[in-house]
Amino acid sequence: MTKGRERDVISQTDPRVVRTNERLRQALSTLLQQQSLKQISVQKLTQTAQITRGTFYLHYKDKVDFLEQTEQQVIDEWFAAAKTTLAPEGEPTTGFALGPALRYVDTHHSILLVLLHPQFTQFQPRLLQRFERELAGYAQHLPTPSNAQPPLDVQTAFLATAFTGLVHHWLNDNRRYRPEYLGQSFCQLLKPEATPVAAWFAPIGIDMPAVTEKA
Repeated sequence: MTKGRERDVISQTDPRVVRTNERLRQALSTLLQQQSLKQISVQKLTQTAQITRGTFYLHYKDKVDFLEQTEQQVIDEWFAAAKTTLAPEGEPTTGFALGPALRYVDTHHSILLVLLHPQFTQFQPRLLQRFERELAGYAQHLPTPSNAQPPLDVQTAFLATAFTGLVHHWLNDNRRYRPEYLGQSFCQLLKPEATPVAAWFAPIGIDMPAVTEKA
């Protein structure tokens, strides 16, 4: 393992780094309630997060680097939380467990709502690309679509946009529904006979709760 990769692995598991990242994310969310992204400086971030600028520069080159790393970290964390194994044709492949995925969104709603704001022009395209890439990878394990089914690129684009759009709506609606109920609802909207790639969204961890809405 190279020193750079070793440092990345340590950074992702070191509790001190995790706490620093979480403080900076919370600081970013707080500051954006009062000012635009352009108005937020490293000094404001560190003061709000109650960390030193020296600590900040141990992990990031500048504000742009912090934002880019944060976007990628959130995407990676989300997919890691949702990772599961499926075997559509008997060959194991990676799937996306809806229950853990939506609970991650519920827990990290503040930073996701921030990153989905139009000020962050790269996050949504990057997120959609990741979903489409993962869906396309799953599709390689499926039989060739019949003439009655949409092409694979149409299926992946539709599913990626539908799921991320639903999550964005849920966040804007103050997460009114429980994650499990939202996962069940999403599954009910899917038509596996028309979009077989939809099976990548695994109905794992979404047992129907007694109450659909949060108190």
